[in-house]
Amino acid sequence: MVAKYSEKKTADGKTDRLATSAVESVAFLARSEHRLHILDLLADDSYSRGELRDRTDATRVTLSRILSDLEDRGFIQQRNADSEYELSTFGELVHRDLSCLLDTISIGQTYPKLISRLPTDWFDFDPQCLVDGEHVHGNSADPLAAARVIANAVRDGSSCESLVGTFTSLPMHAYKEDVRAGGDTDVRVVFDSGVTETMLEDQSLRAEWQEIESATDSTVYYSLDERVPCTVDLIDDETVFLTIDREQETGFDIISCSHPDVVAWADRVISEHRNRAVPLSRRMLNAD
Repeated sequence: MVAKYSEKKTADGKTDRLATSAVESVAFLARSEHRLHILDLLADDSYSRGELRDRTDATRVTLSRILSDLEDRGFIQQRNADSEYELSTFGELVHRDLSCLLDTISIGQTYPKLISRLPTDWFDFDPQCLVDGEHVHGNSADPLAAARVIANAVRDGSSCESLVGTFTSLPMHAYKEDVRAGGDTDVRVVFDSGVTETMLEDQSLRAEWQEIESATDSTVYYSLDERVPCTVDLIDDETVFLTIDREQETGFDIISCSHPDVVAWADRVISEHRNRAVPLSRRMLNAD
């Protein structure tokens, strides 16, 4: 079949050609949840017509039409030995890329006001891993409400590893109260250069972290001479909080996520930065 193309001029006067048949094929799949569901099922295993009918709510007639259409377009095929349906090699490629597109759209829908501010270039996990995360919202009456979620997680958890580029004092306050109450949460925090400056210059914050380190008799707070694009908190090696400054209002936007790839990235990036950091107390001595 000879593909038809639609043409349009780009800003630099070049011609952008897009295969009309390819666009139509994408639209064909996207118009039907049943078609997408069949592709999802066959991406995991091969199934007979009866098994597919049991796993969908499509009628017998509808399922027959869907399978015929998918087979005609080369997305699926029947195995000769048992007549079960499976994805073709082409279908596997299409399913992979279509799933990627749908996940990307889902991210934009889940975090519509936040997606453009996520430091995706810094992440080495696929941003689609955040699809199942949660946008922790603060309200206008209490712009720090979202930060309180992290503070509570620090207090209630058994361990917290943090890389801080967007500062809120609430987790520190919560940890100080936990230490005073005899809590045994293991906390290690790395401040970037901007937050380090705040911690050294603000007398009340300086007294607070010194009190914590004196009470725990350990180095809790570390300092970097570089900036990081957002704050990463890893609680109990299973939940990651990403904290990002808002652009035109007070407070923060926070995403919580437990996807294994995000957890692994957070553990790695915090460890790498802590290996380059020095105790915050050493910065204080140099400043004095």
